[in-house]
Amino acid sequence: MDEIDRMANQLERAMGDPIADSVQGFVRVVSVSEPKGRFGYLSCELDVMTEADGIPPTLVSTEVVTLRKWWPKVGQRLPARIAKSKPDRIDANWEALSRKTG
Repeated sequence: MDEIDRMANQLERAMGDPIADSVQGFVRVVSVSEPKGRFGYLSCELDVMTEADGIPPTLVSTEVVTLRKWWPKVGQRLPARIAKSKPDRIDANWEALSRKTG
């Protein structure tokens, strides 16, 4: 971790960020709902499994709003920050859906 990352982490802790103790990892999509809505951005409920060194895999239910063309697929793996103290708290990079990650 470089100096900027350390300073950012200290600021997150001071501001009460719920994932201030996070580490870089991934979430893998394990289930996906059908699209909800009719046009434009649609709501998607999904379950993801966390993957990060030193943190036990944890199933997390969440929701994302995205376009139908970027709909998550089971098995897709996305970069995420995962809280060490509460691994059900995640900050997934949902924009990665548009890059067809797998």
